[in-house]
Amino acid sequence: MHTVQLSLPPTLGRFRRSRPAARPRPTADTWVLPRSSLYRIARPLGWRIQCIAGRAWITHDRDPRDIILEAGESHTCDRPERLIVQALEALTLRVLPPAG
Repeated sequence: MHTVQLSLPPTLGRFRRSRPAARPRPTADTWVLPRSSLYRIARPLGWRIQCIAGRAWITHDRDPRDIILEAGESHTCDRPERLIVQALEALTLRVLPPAG
């Protein structure tokens, strides 16, 4: 019977509990949507939608309001329910995450 001695790389001998990587903060995003297209945001509370060009119809699930945004207008989401955006005409939006 032969005995073989194994040497482990120095990093294998050290066990450290790793911390989960910090999630990057969302940044502003610009959407260009053709007429009649739809876009959804799952949990939009605090997000701000700015209409750069065109017209958008916006609504939240379980909210009776319909919001129409035209170029130069914005909407800050005040509900956590899913947000639906439809381009009433060719549309450019800037979507900004909650501050803080």
